[in-house]
Amino acid sequence: MGISGLLPALKSIQVTRHISEYSGKTVAVDAYVWLHRGVYSCATELATGKITNKYVDYAMHRVRMLQHHKITPYVVFDGGPLPAKKGTESDRKSKRDENLARGNAFMAQGKMSQARECFIKCIDVSPEMAYQFIKARFFHALRAESVPYVVAPYEADAQLAYLEQAGFVDAILTEDSDLLVFGCQTVLFKFDVVAATVVSISRKDFGSVAASSGDANGISLIGWSDVQFRAMTILSGCDYLPSIPGIGLKTACNLLKKWRTADAVIRAIGIEGKKSVPVGYLKQFKLAEKCFLHQRVYCPRQEKLVYLSEVGSDWNNEFDAYVGG
Repeated sequence: MGISGLLPALKSIQVTRHISEYSGKTVAVDAYVWLHRGVYSCATELATGKITNKYVDYAMHRVRMLQHHKITPYVVFDGGPLPAKKGTESDRKSKRDENLARGNAFMAQGKMSQARECFIKCIDVSPEMAYQFIKARFFHALRAESVPYVVAPYEADAQLAYLEQAGFVDAILTEDSDLLVFGCQTVLFKFDVVAATVVSISRKDFGSVAASSGDANGISLIGWSDVQFRAMTILSGCDYLPSIPGIGLKTACNLLKKWRTADAVIRAIGIEGKKSVPVGYLKQFKLAEKCFLHQRVYCPRQEKLVYLSEVGSDWNNEFDAYVGG
């Protein structure tokens, strides 16, 4: 989940803050992050078909923690599968199935510790779990306290980004670095309920990110545009497009500094011939970029589906099908 190596590369602009600093604010919450974390406490029960509400309790505790500090949570759930992530989701399902089989084998041998590790890896937050989370407890709790929530038409990431962009929320609480690629301004990570702290990254600080000589994985964003930042992350590999083999975050950063645009970088790699550019990669890059820019989201104000940002005159049915028509 997210862009590999991005958060460590932005270490210099990460600020630990007490959540009370956001008192009086509305913070959008990626509900599935809490659900995924919650299943850790009941992975064996879920993998073996036993009924449990532990993951609901885990998420509700965090909602109440925000409310205690006078923060309004605006909870966002994933919706339907995005066509652009068909390959990614297929790979993830295959890995989950493999770990489930291994876990059952360990359990049959009485190796409960090893079985639990496998079960943790195989658990997915299914639509049924999301339904239970909303209907059984969370839905009624939010309505009773007038806390807003929304089920995204597709991915929560794009919906979270839209809520901030449209002024519904002041910040976003997640563990997914993709939110930075979507253009979000204030993203909060690593919510610690014991210390009541979060780690904040502000987009306005991107221009101060500079690679030091002793940092092997460092990147520099000085003088960079949003277009270049987005291109760097897509080139390094994202959920919508695997990277060109051998191209990680730092390499993508260096190539863009030299060639300026993604088109020029891809052409240069092909001409040099040292790395193999997959057939159709440039077209897939453009489609991935459209997912970050124009994915379909729900507008609570207009009560209808809209694009994350307005599309151009070149928009066509292929693009619509890819980002959610």
